[in-house]
Amino acid sequence: MNRINLYKDFFVEKERTVFESEGLKATLFKYSTGIEAVKLSNDKGYVTLLPFVGQQIWDMEFLGHNMVMKSIYDEPEVCYNFYGESYGAFLMHCGLTAMGNPTSEDTHTPHGELPIAKYNEAYIIIGEDEKGKYISLSGKYFFKRAFEHNYEFSPECRLYEGASTIEMHINITNHKDLPLEYFYLCHINYRPVDGAKLYYTADRKNITAHHEVPEGYPGGDKTNEYLDRLDKDASIMDTIDSATQSYAPEIVFTCKYNADEKGNAHTMQLLPDGYACYVSHKPEELPFGVRWIARTTDEDALGMVLPATAQHMGYLYCKEHGLEKYLQPGESLTFHITTGILSPEDSQSMKNKIESL
Repeated sequence: MNRINLYKDFFVEKERTVFESEGLKATLFKYSTGIEAVKLSNDKGYVTLLPFVGQQIWDMEFLGHNMVMKSIYDEPEVCYNFYGESYGAFLMHCGLTAMGNPTSEDTHTPHGELPIAKYNEAYIIIGEDEKGKYISLSGKYFFKRAFEHNYEFSPECRLYEGASTIEMHINITNHKDLPLEYFYLCHINYRPVDGAKLYYTADRKNITAHHEVPEGYPGGDKTNEYLDRLDKDASIMDTIDSATQSYAPEIVFTCKYNADEKGNAHTMQLLPDGYACYVSHKPEELPFGVRWIARTTDEDALGMVLPATAQHMGYLYCKEHGLEKYLQPGESLTFHITTGILSPEDSQSMKNKIESL
């Protein structure tokens, strides 16, 4: 395994290559907003990450499909307070001292400190394992508060030769001499396609639609009516249809997933052209599958599954319902998530697998 340490003065607006092999490539550039970016590529496509800002995945395209959510941001912008100042990423890490939408009594920002965390270290890894050769972006974010917290958050986004999916290895280490109370959610934002169908290894009886439309929101009556229909039959959301469904400003569901023989749960948006957006996670690690859909003039997003350790309703709600997790002093843990685009052949195979579960 080889490592290329990254420094901010490496990045200029013109894209330049820092590593290239027969099947993998890494380039660096800077958006016009000044945000640094790393682009990892293979013969199937690419993934673009922000190495010093939350290690967000801003853009991704594989097999000729760019399925990133629609937003009002063409490029990432500088965030001063929370991610909503530049919300258009394909993937954000959320948490860790709190996660979800804060209530009026909560004191944390939406989804906590991780989405726009300023990374202390960032680096590219060139490696090989039993799955083949890969290139990845990783780094380290240290969150320190005297007498309270001292944790290290280190995600890795790994792209293999010939793959149209990426693998996320998300590591947390507690360096404090006290247990770390934590909450984590992986916010994966695909774009919904009318006529597409959702397939997932969760029983519909284990899906809860949350009635959280802000009072007086324009079009909220239509969304509330749709929520009432979902309470009776959750399957009506399995076909993406903007004409008969309402997701303004957003709808959030909670799903309890079943796993296969290897401990993996599967979620897929099967597109009309036969390709599919895909997410795999391990319910043993991330027991909540939060589904978030927003379809407005400015945003069009299908978070078909946001693997999480807890609900999305803020710190106090999670504490009241015993949803917090703890990491003991000196201990580490790792979450594993796979996401990307499947070919028509692989999509059909995955559809069959999901239906068999």
